[in-house]
Amino acid sequence: MATKSKKIVSVVPETFEAIPETIPETPAWNPPALSLTPPSPPVPSFMPASFKPPSFKPMSLEALADISRANLEAMTKANRVLAEGLQALGKEILTYARSSLEHASQTATALLGAKTFDEVIQLNNDLAKSNLETMLARSAKLSEMGVTIASDALAPLGGRVEATLAKFTKAAA
Repeated sequence: MATKSKKIVSVVPETFEAIPETIPETPAWNPPALSLTPPSPPVPSFMPASFKPPSFKPMSLEALADISRANLEAMTKANRVLAEGLQALGKEILTYARSSLEHASQTATALLGAKTFDEVIQLNNDLAKSNLETMLARSAKLSEMGVTIASDALAPLGGRVEATLAKFTKAAA
């Protein structure tokens, strides 16, 4: 069986230009060169006119990658230290809550066994006094732990800030 091929005729009005048979090649795209040096910001009005903001020379991408890698390691270490510290803080709070409940249950048992109203008042006073003393002591301990956790977690980050600034100022020199 023979197939008949149909000839496709394009009807283009005379007002249109003829469509070219081939698409012309486009010139290769060359992206503009990237500058790693940011433009100098304007000097704020409260600064003296002689103030010149620091300028940094461009660094290689490898050097920037090394800085970023070290910063990421420092962030990971800081997060690990923070997580361990918060876990220790949570354990301390849980220990405090357990001991407070045990003490309160012992006092409740003693209150049920009290024979006189004076005994009830004395037991209640003892409970309030011991709870206040324990709360003050534990609060001081928790605040010391919080300060220690914060300083330990921020230590690797502070070191990285100093190291990064040193590398950038070294590049500028």
